[in-house]
Formats: sequence, structure tokens, C-alpha cells
Amino acid sequence: MAFYANAPLPDTNARQSAITIRPSSTALLTIDSEDRHKDYVEARDTPSSPYNFSITKRESLMPGFMTRIGVSELCFPWTIPNINVKTSTIGIQYQIGAAAPVVEAFAVDIGFYTPALLAQYIQEFITTSTPLAGFTMDYGIPAIGGPGTFPQNQPVFRYDAGAGNLVGFFPLAPNSVAAGPLPAYPYPATTKQLFDLMGFTNLNVGLQASGVGGYTLCQAIRYVDIICNQLTNSQSQKDQTSQTIARDMLCRLYLGSGSGDSQSTIEPSNPAFCPPGCAPFVIYRNFTMPKQIQWIPNQNIPGYLQFQVYDDAGDLLDNSLLTEYLAAIVGIPNQYSDWSMTMLVSEC
Repeated sequence: MAFYANAPLPDTNARQSAITIRPSSTALLTIDSEDRHKDYVEARDTPSSPYNFSITKRESLMPGFMTRIGVSELCFPWTIPNINVKTSTIGIQYQIGAAAPVVEAFAVDIGFYTPALLAQYIQEFITTSTPLAGFTMDYGIPAIGGPGTFPQNQPVFRYDAGAGNLVGFFPLAPNSVAAGPLPAYPYPATTKQLFDLMGFTNLNVGLQASGVGGYTLCQAIRYVDIICNQLTNSQSQKDQTSQTIARDMLCRLYLGSGSGDSQSTIEPSNPAFCPPGCAPFVIYRNFTMPKQIQWIPNQNIPGYLQFQVYDDAGDLLDNSLLTEYLAAIVGIPNQYSDWSMTMLVSEC
């Protein structure tokens, strides 16, 4: 057998060739709804909505060479009152003793209301505007029957018509015109009314001495969808939703989905109980895993982008605000709050 005295020893420290790995290069595309106006003179002279606007530039906003777009950061001041033009009116019927029942409707002043404030407002309105002088309404306390028959601190409205009287509440007919004692309600059946916001059901419609609604946090809107068709047009996989109408969206923004948005340690019976949407606040989200929107690499981001914000009923958020006609009557301009977003554009 041959013997090689200088044969090399095996390499016990073998290494594979090194491969450099780096994250994809990215760029920022930032959008501010305030930029729909070229300057503050235009903003003062011709104010427009930040919930349905377009950004227009002569040149492209960004050249191609990217394949993905995602919303990474969003700052959205919430100033849409929970009692607005859609959720301010409710029907009421009552019977005083043996008298004939009376059917009418009343409207709560538009604004932000905690559940306790809403109960107080309705109680004061009914006791001063109708013969139901003994009417009471509360939120977050035991229901009919007193202590022991219903758990304490439940998020429900409870009402009592007063001795010898009966009362019931009902929603207005969708897409209706004014008829007798009932006002017009020009909104479709998909619209949440004050009746629904208060958690009332068909059990609260009939005349009764007292009643209690279902669980409710008095939120008129629970989330919004931010849409820009020019940015989502290239995505092959389309967005879907359980709603009747599906739209491709940049993101869905939930009220109360971030830390610090809800006062979860306060009991419903506490007058300070204020769920998200019952008072103005700023929604800030930093999306750690944003939706990745497909983009065609050789296509520029155009200089025209239209942004729209839809509520949880699939309606433009604008339609929950004061209309120009109503604003002229009450002398209050439409109340707008600008919002901003950061989009991360990636090469791959």
C-alpha cells in the first residue's frame, strides 16, 4: 500500500462562500390631506373635505422601480360626533294614563355624547317637552326589577315611563319624507340611527312601563376604510369584505384598536365612561405588518390621486357631517380635521 508522508489533513474549519443579504431598498410616500389646498388663502376661501379629496401635481409623484406599496403609519384625528345628522333623531310613542297614545319624534343636538350624557339629555328633553314628567333614563345600572335581577354595570340604557304611563321608542322609516309628526329621514336602511346607537331592539318599540336596551357603547361609527383607486388599481388580488359593497383599500382603521384608545378600567355606570368615538381623540397607528399593495415596476405613481374615506356602512364619511344647507341655517361651518399617512414604497 502506498504511503504519502505529506498528505494534507482534513479541513475541520471549512466555510461556505459568504452571501451578502440586505433588506430591500425603500422610499417614503407621504400624504397629508391639507395638501389638497395649494395655500391657506384657498383653504379659507374654498374649504373642502379631507374625506373626499384629490392631490394634483403636474409631474408624477414618484417614478417607478418599485413593486410594493404599504401604509406604514397613520395619524387620523377623530372629530366625527357620535350624534350626527344620521344618528340624532328617534321616534317616540307614549300614553298618559287612559289617554290615547301619542306618536312623535325628537332630535338630540348634534355633538359628542358619553352614554351618561346622552341618557341625561334624553331624560331632560322628554320630561320638559312631553307630559311624561316622571320619565327617567339611565345607562350602566341594573335593569327592570331592581337589584339582583340583572348584573350591575352593564353597558345598556334603561328607562321608566313614570307611574301610570307607558312609553316606547322606534326608528324612522329609511328613505322617508316628512309625514305628520315624523320628520324626513333621507338615508338608506343600511344607516345606523339613534335607535340602533342606543342598543334598542323591537322589544323597545311597543308601549310599556319600562324597558332596557341591548349592549351598546354609543358608537356611531366603528371603523373607516381609506380608499385610493389609483394606488390599488394594479393589485391582482382584490380586497373583499362582509359588507355588500367591496372596495380595494389602503387600510381599514378601527376606532379603539390601539392601546390607550379605550377606558377599559372604568365601569359603564361611571359618568366618565367614554368609549372611543364618544369624544374627540387622535387615532395613531404604526402598522408593523401593513398590507403589501402590488405595483407594476415600470409604472410611475401619477400626479393625480383621489382619496376617499368610507364609514362602516359603506357611505362617505362626509355624509355624517353637517351639510352646507344645515350649516347655513345654524351658522356653523362644516368641521373638518386633516389627517396624514406615510406609505413605504419597496423595490421588491
